[in-house]
Amino acid sequence: MSGWATVPLLTRNRILIRAAKEIFGFNKGRSWSEFKRDISSEEIREFFRIHGSMWGPETDWVGIMPKPGDGKLRGLYLGDIRPELILQNLIRFSLYNDQILIVDPFPNPRNIKPKFNPFENPGQYKADMVKAIFFLFRLAPWIESGVVQLIPDPGDIDLNLRWETFDLARARRAGRPPDEADLADVHKAGEKDLARFLYAMDEKALLGMVERSGQKLNEDEKRDVVEYARQQLRDDPIAWEGKIGPGFEAGQMNLFRGGANLETTLMICDVTGAFPYTNMRTRWQELMSARDELSETARIWSPLAKTFQSLEFKFLNQVDVSFANSIREDGRLESFRSFLRTIGKQASEVKDLSALDSFVRDSKDALIGEHQKASAEWDKIQASFLKWAGGGALGATSLLSGHLSLDAAALSAGMLSTIGALMSRHMSKASFRKSNPMSLLIDLSERELPGTTLY
Repeated sequence: MSGWATVPLLTRNRILIRAAKEIFGFNKGRSWSEFKRDISSEEIREFFRIHGSMWGPETDWVGIMPKPGDGKLRGLYLGDIRPELILQNLIRFSLYNDQILIVDPFPNPRNIKPKFNPFENPGQYKADMVKAIFFLFRLAPWIESGVVQLIPDPGDIDLNLRWETFDLARARRAGRPPDEADLADVHKAGEKDLARFLYAMDEKALLGMVERSGQKLNEDEKRDVVEYARQQLRDDPIAWEGKIGPGFEAGQMNLFRGGANLETTLMICDVTGAFPYTNMRTRWQELMSARDELSETARIWSPLAKTFQSLEFKFLNQVDVSFANSIREDGRLESFRSFLRTIGKQASEVKDLSALDSFVRDSKDALIGEHQKASAEWDKIQASFLKWAGGGALGATSLLSGHLSLDAAALSAGMLSTIGALMSRHMSKASFRKSNPMSLLIDLSERELPGTTLY
């Protein structure tokens, strides 16, 4: 058995951060611009040697996961984890959570064919590794403190489980299109990635593409085009500055990461006591598809869900991690987090429908009061931000308004049976009991709140 089998999750996360700093030369003074320009295949191979060794088939996945009984309000993030967006997405909801779980964004080499494997063919991962390491370092302060934990997809440990959940997800989603708003976001991200690819083309290929479009360039204009492309890469913090073309790298992988599929999500939530939350409507629709809409519990929870949707909430936005951490340490919104903990706990424990109906009615009334207290605290948070930022945070918008959609209905009988069977076969768990049936959708209006922009 590998020495990694029972190493705690936080220890693994910290080792990964330290390995990245050492392997990619940051401990020896390498700058980020040098890393973007000079990242080597050998460095990528060594990083994935360390990463792959941490997550072998002998890993006691259930044993090292956080447990429901520790009293923490724990959320499993299922949204977009593009490096340029992940920090703002996490910070926005950080004050409504005690701990955030994110599915490890680094691919496990042992599960990928050699042709596409970052250990066997690391050169094609240079552009992606710049993004992934940026992601890791941006989250490092929260990972070190334990507020954020990177967890492996259990299907990366048990390949049979992986293929079973893939097949179930494929059948469940057959013919169901993604939400238009999510598609628009993916399209925007795709345009940026395409631009990075074009800017990284070697000089001959780049100029040839321009001229094939019908433009005729003189020598000065050609130099300007090439310099513009290279400058765009230099100015982009997550753009690899290498070259693509004959004699250089043949191409680059462009991975999409969005968490786990629904079946895996429910297993993770059962083991850890987490509730899933997302800002992607497609993922929310998946979560809603698993609930028992006809159950009496769904009807009972409906008034509280509608009250949540009617209220406007505030969220941190574009603030430094150190400020977000200071607000957490000050205990801001602790009362509201306690309220959410109670909902998650009672949603699982109250079985008598009459008692549940009474609890939901009381919670609906309590929500109004907790929302008022939270609103008053947000005024103090805003004042703290203005004091903390001073005059140096030009254009920083510290707060956004939006809504929370909450659901706590029971899972459908079919989903309960499916997940229970999977966990019995692959995790030696005799039964499936989702420790926290709550799910949340963060619906942001992207509207700045008055008085939160500094100029």
